[in-house]
Amino acid sequence: MDYVLQLLVLAVLGLVGGILSGVAGVGGGIVFVPTLVYVAGWNIKEAVAASLVIVIFSSLSGTIRNARSEDPVDWRAAALLSSTIAPASLIGVFISHVSSTGVVQIVFAIVLLILAYPTGRGRGSTSPDEKKEMPRSLALLAGVGIGTLSGLVGIGGGVVIVPMLVLGFGLSTKRAISTSLAIILATGVVASVGYIATGFSDLLTLPPLIVGSMVGAWFGVRLRDMLPEKVIRLGFAAFMVIVSLRTFSEAAGIL
Repeated sequence: MDYVLQLLVLAVLGLVGGILSGVAGVGGGIVFVPTLVYVAGWNIKEAVAASLVIVIFSSLSGTIRNARSEDPVDWRAAALLSSTIAPASLIGVFISHVSSTGVVQIVFAIVLLILAYPTGRGRGSTSPDEKKEMPRSLALLAGVGIGTLSGLVGIGGGVVIVPMLVLGFGLSTKRAISTSLAIILATGVVASVGYIATGFSDLLTLPPLIVGSMVGAWFGVRLRDMLPEKVIRLGFAAFMVIVSLRTFSEAAGIL
């Protein structure tokens, strides 16, 4: 009975992560990693690897749904950033493989704290007159950093990618969200292959999260077109801070 209840909880949390994926253009890793650590009892390194596998399905579902959205993917911007972010995720996979669990926990907690503010604050939109191209060298540099973090802590990087697409490529916020999911899909595939190649094989707990995330991402895209994002952003930011503090305390041996 406890096992069945755990599967149901994982499915619900997968649904929540998927909805956030569709609404905010994040892969859902910020939800999936703590879910696997604190609900399923996984080691954080295994949770990061599993999160990237789940992110493939949630972002794929959202990307397919975005094809019928009013704000579809900008494939030119997606291709440019994917060409740097996705390969760089293997750097993060390598760092995770050679570092201790405590290091991964601390980096994960720091990333959550740093991203909580821009997540809660939201992003403004850019008008057509304000469009500007991001220099290729800057895109490459930013992509390497985002990809490395994605591979290390299991976060697709959407919280950073979306404002980059808005400010650097002149996309509207909603179109940037659609484009972000396509980039996260490519990153998840590359990073997952890296983790599987280095020994990750425990996939039995993932189906409820995968199914929940795919269903949630589909509805999340629809919600994005219908509802204001402010309450979701603030709630998501608060969740990030709570998980960050919990992870810090665990790394320090307080919990």
